[in-house]
Amino acid sequence: AAATDETTAAADETTVAADETTVAADAEMTKADFVAFLNAETAKAAKGSYSYNRTCSYVNPINVGNMTDALNKVIKMVDKNSDLNSVVGGFLGIGNKTGNFPKDDPDDDYEIKGAKLTEADLQNFKYDAATGTYSFTLASASNPKKTNATPISRFMNDFITHEEVDEGIKDAAGSLITLKETDVKYTNIKVTVKVVDNKIAEITYQYDFAATLSLKILVGNVNGSGSAKTTGAFTNI
Repeated sequence: AAATDETTAAADETTVAADETTVAADAEMTKADFVAFLNAETAKAAKGSYSYNRTCSYVNPINVGNMTDALNKVIKMVDKNSDLNSVVGGFLGIGNKTGNFPKDDPDDDYEIKGAKLTEADLQNFKYDAATGTYSFTLASASNPKKTNATPISRFMNDFITHEEVDEGIKDAAGSLITLKETDVKYTNIKVTVKVVDNKIAEITYQYDFAATLSLKILVGNVNGSGSAKTTGAFTNI
């Protein structure tokens, strides 16, 4: 089933472990040095304080065609104030989330993660001396799991899994709607890291994702699809 697929290569034994060791940041680090630095420093940052600002917006809202009314009726049987847009938007993370960690503790998915990236994960690696900013891209991924088996999962948890969609559907509609399959593709994954005084000062990321859902309700099967764009920033680290 598509929900269990992971089309991006698994992490190999060259993964650089994130620990509490301080890795000195040179004026311009090599890719290998930067990976070690990033893994170590994000492990520290995840336990510290920082500001976060994340926005996710639809490019194409989830569309289930002529089954929209039927799905909305089922959802409103459980919660009269909910509908397809609010339910799907909820588990896809549509909207803006902003605050200061740890005071405004967000969902685990939206926190800084201690990265476990490898040198091979960083594509299009560049350094901008004028701003002290490193940038790179990560490989596209289909249905990644939160197991550090793909580049995106070795960097963050800000993506949705089949199990999380299933939980969101059950929370909204109980047993009235059954999730059969999901297929979610993440593309254009871009990351920038600003380094000041040998420390990470800011991390920003963005990605696009497209999702298809296969559901079952009392009146039949429902297939839907949609896409969205996410941007996130961690500052004051």
